[in-house]
Amino acid sequence: MKEKSTILFPLMRDFKTIPPTIAIINYLAKNGYEIEVFTYYTQVQFKIENVKIITCSKFPYPVGSILKRIMAKSLFHFKFYFYFFKNKIRINFIWLGAWDVWGLNIFKGKSKIIYQYHELEESKYHNCRKSDYLIVPEENRAWITYFQAKLKKLPYILPNIPYYSDYDVMIDPEIEKLKKDNKIVIMYSGLLDIKKRNLKELVSSLSFLSKEYILVLIPSFNVNIKDEENLRNHIRELHLKERVFFLKSRVPPKHLDSMSTADIGVGFYSPTSLNNIYAAPNRLYEFINNNTPVILPNFPSFKSLAKEYPFAVNVADPNSPKEIAEVILAINENSKSMKMSIRKFKVERGNYEYFAKQIIEKIIES
Repeated sequence: MKEKSTILFPLMRDFKTIPPTIAIINYLAKNGYEIEVFTYYTQVQFKIENVKIITCSKFPYPVGSILKRIMAKSLFHFKFYFYFFKNKIRINFIWLGAWDVWGLNIFKGKSKIIYQYHELEESKYHNCRKSDYLIVPEENRAWITYFQAKLKKLPYILPNIPYYSDYDVMIDPEIEKLKKDNKIVIMYSGLLDIKKRNLKELVSSLSFLSKEYILVLIPSFNVNIKDEENLRNHIRELHLKERVFFLKSRVPPKHLDSMSTADIGVGFYSPTSLNNIYAAPNRLYEFINNNTPVILPNFPSFKSLAKEYPFAVNVADPNSPKEIAEVILAINENSKSMKMSIRKFKVERGNYEYFAKQIIEKIIES
């Protein structure tokens, strides 16, 4: 029997900020690969025995102070390379959820670099070319990156489907409490960025809906204080304070509890970049795989999914509060079709193991 490879996952930032990396670690560990996670600090816990976590600090990566960040980066790189050079003879692959390690393509030795390229950013194209294997989450992104980054071969595709093999999704008690008196919960979970996420328009859509519709906002861990205050002012101006609720961020996989308890999910992106127009949101799968229909912007790939899975995947002009409200009403009026489409989506597009198995066979087991 062929011995399973050892795969090193170096990441300076906390793994909780990149759920797709957590998913592939869970999958690989479940399938017998030896996984070593090297990070500055993380709140994420992996319960599978063959995942070894090495951290540099007992405290989160510092924010604000430039001096503290320089010191933290220096500490991370010193400890990482000390560990890597000591152990590189047995490390077959280095899997990067983000290219946080300087000089890795120079010092990698015989190890192969797998780069999971999440965002469509031209500034990262040089890293795409440095990797031995490139993985992207969506087909359009694969072709755009292939041409613009001048790659020698088309990237592999692994959708951003959540994968927590040992986690049973539960009801989120905080959201369940908000649903009393027959309230219908619309949920946005993610970056509180007014310019890039059309959050003011989402809030304004409540003005076209009856009072049983409420909006729950769960910010990502990267909080923009100015945008949050701007949004709160907008809520007050529209007299919607009693219908919009801000909850604390959830550490994966607890965020899935919130998504399964909501009635309708929202994953908006403003058309400000190719990265947004050809987005590959975790939220698409996180909501639908947990039986919650989702509303996405009316961009090409999402419109195609909406035709294939009506009322499970829904699209709206993110700049139009009235259209957003109309789509929300249409979902509720077509609950039977929505449930059928969710079941179909989960079978055809929501099976992480199906997609991951193909990638692993082509890269690690080739």
